Amino acid sequence: MNELNSQLEQLDGAADGSRLAGRRRFVRGVGVVVPAVLTVGTRSALAQGGCLSPSASASINLLHSRPDRPGGICTGRTPGYWQNAANNFGILWARDTLFGSVFNTVNGEFPNKTIEQVIRENGSQDPQQLGAHLGAAWCNLQMGWVNVFSVATLKAMWDGRNLGYYPVAGATTPVWYAADIVTYLKTTMT
Repeated sequence: MNELNSQLEQLDGAADGSRLAGRRRFVRGVGVVVPAVLTVGTRSALAQGGCLSPSASASINLLHSRPDRPGGICTGRTPGYWQNAANNFGILWARDTLFGSVFNTVNGEFPNKTIEQVIRENGSQDPQQLGAHLGAAWCNLQMGWVNVFSVATLKAMWDGRNLGYYPVAGATTPVWYAADIVTYLKTTMT
């Protein structure tokens, strides 16, 4: 940048100042605009909206940096869909499976509630609706509608809801909390 300023100062002393002053303004304008454009062009990892695993979603601009990376299957359904799935579609395993038998609920969250009941909470006992989204994600796995995470990943998300879930194995950043996990799970649901 110092070299550029030195060249601009030399241009200031040149004989044809008006034409060179215009060039100088252009160069300085480009120097200000290009970094701003690059900053505006970046998106957060969670805003990618693609069908990616949690670790891939945690990598900023992965869709643009690795266009060769194949996407997964993300045709999962939302918690709203699963609220009535047992009644409407005869899918009983959400009604018959206790949330605590899939997710570690040692702190007494959702005692003796099935996955379907947790999905129906609508924020009353689950303000971030993490339990509802994890329950829906589990159901989506059972149906084969999602293949970018496993039940073990969902359990790790639940376990890390308060102290932080690390989507990239072995890394200390980024850290996702309940709201971040819900935001990611929504990208896997239609």
